[in-house]
Amino acid sequence: MTLLKSSRFLTFGLALVLTGFGAESAHAYDVWSQSIIGVVNRDYGGQMGFLDFQHTGDSSFIQTSTNTSFTGLDGNNVQQTMNFTAINQAQSNFGQLHLYAGGSVTNSYYNAANPYFYNSNTNDFNPMGTPDTMCSLGFAGFNDTLHFGGALQAGYKARYLFHVDGTNSGYGVMADIAGHDESFFAVDPGFIDTVWATQAYDINGIDPQEIHVQFSNQFVVDTYNVADGSNLVGYSDFSSTLTLAGIEVLDANGNQVTGWTLESESGTVYNGIGSVPEPGSMLVIAVGAIGFLARKRRQSH
Repeated sequence: MTLLKSSRFLTFGLALVLTGFGAESAHAYDVWSQSIIGVVNRDYGGQMGFLDFQHTGDSSFIQTSTNTSFTGLDGNNVQQTMNFTAINQAQSNFGQLHLYAGGSVTNSYYNAANPYFYNSNTNDFNPMGTPDTMCSLGFAGFNDTLHFGGALQAGYKARYLFHVDGTNSGYGVMADIAGHDESFFAVDPGFIDTVWATQAYDINGIDPQEIHVQFSNQFVVDTYNVADGSNLVGYSDFSSTLTLAGIEVLDANGNQVTGWTLESESGTVYNGIGSVPEPGSMLVIAVGAIGFLARKRRQSH
């Protein structure tokens, strides 16, 4: 087991999500992913210490994992050994984000008198201690700059359609994509196959549109919320993908507009619903649309 005394920590809570859609002056495009296995002691700073951490600023596949045991007292002051096994995978491409978070906790126990395993106030690990929370967290995102063209002037809006395809199973799992004051949560157990449409955001044919998308999922066990001796297993499998399946333009009355153009600074060909594609991109859009419509139910793990 590698203990990572990193200066970069996540404040513990729901998986951190920062997404947005808006006109900005800066032009940028990139993809990135983070894969994290971590622990938290809530009375010692409440932030996360990393057992394993991977980050990439490109479309590479990354993975973290752990198989770690802890020994301490349960609620009856009886010594117990608890095992935490987890795996996390993440990968990002423009318009497609892939995540898997899963794990198990065997013979869970909690006693407030146990020494800490990770103290975020001092950034210290204590191998003789016990964490209060164990986590597998995945984050995948992309940023791009879009240029809408054609006859678009003031009063037009763009709406982004995301196809969400995945499975939540077992204890302590969720997945999330959000933007500004809106959010889509995939919390309930079971297979999820749906389209999430954002609000409509102001655009025109002059100013570029920045799009910042982050997808996250997690497996989390808080030992103080479960009975001593519990065996807990869960996974959030969105490795098939979250896809930006389409972008549509609406007029001031909410009617879909056709005849507009769309270019991205990353060079990615997004599916502009009702747009006029560049000649070389028409086949790519057609293949993407067919792939979106021909959804296949993925086998669960």
